[in-house]
Amino acid sequence: MSDDTDTRISPTLHPGIAGEIPDYDEDTRPLLGQTETAVDAAFKALQSIHNAKEGAALNPSLNPFEQLVAVDDHAIKVMNKVYGSWSRAVDVLNNNISTMEKELNAPVESKASRAMATEIRQHFARLEQGPRMNALRKAIEAGDETTATAVLGAPSYLSGFDPELHAEFLRDWHEAQQPVTAKKVRAMKAAADMLNNRYTLLRGAVEKAVGVHEEYNEDRQGRRLLVRRWTAAEIRERVRASNERFAVPV
Repeated sequence: MSDDTDTRISPTLHPGIAGEIPDYDEDTRPLLGQTETAVDAAFKALQSIHNAKEGAALNPSLNPFEQLVAVDDHAIKVMNKVYGSWSRAVDVLNNNISTMEKELNAPVESKASRAMATEIRQHFARLEQGPRMNALRKAIEAGDETTATAVLGAPSYLSGFDPELHAEFLRDWHEAQQPVTAKKVRAMKAAADMLNNRYTLLRGAVEKAVGVHEEYNEDRQGRRLLVRRWTAAEIRERVRASNERFAVPV
């Protein structure tokens, strides 16, 4: 991966930003490889666009309009690959998250005997809501499999919990029992959010790198006045309209 610093490009799009993700470590890095690759490819593509713009300006055979179109053509070519890689990285993260989420939300079976499990659930059902929640939370934190699975391995109402709260505690139990899996899910969610949030920044960075052609006139005092900004798309449309006039009648 490239770790060069390029002041032409926002630091939020430089390689290495995957390292800013919470829970990024040796356990999670293998799952974030495609994220790092996508960010690195985007950075190199942006560098390529900036370099192409500088090169076009040195070409005496291109006027400013032609320079802009040439740079935009290059940007479209390199960014089509980058956007595809970026999208695939998000898809891979979401698919992996979905798979691991199933593990962290899976039903559990009671490890207590039937009679003991019944007594445990009845005990919880007699408690007030606050003490009931605290008791289950302590059982989860202590790794008390007998108590936790007796409550979580049966319908929620038997222990006095509503379904939503019961599901939250079930997730807490799985996360406590599978801390590495839980960490991987958190890291992948953070990576997916980062890619989604910075996609707009990436599109804006491409537009900025390509730029526009500014057309100026002078007023009577000799001051330069901006009269129009041309985008590459507008230039292409003007060329197309002009070329239509040269069409040979059939």
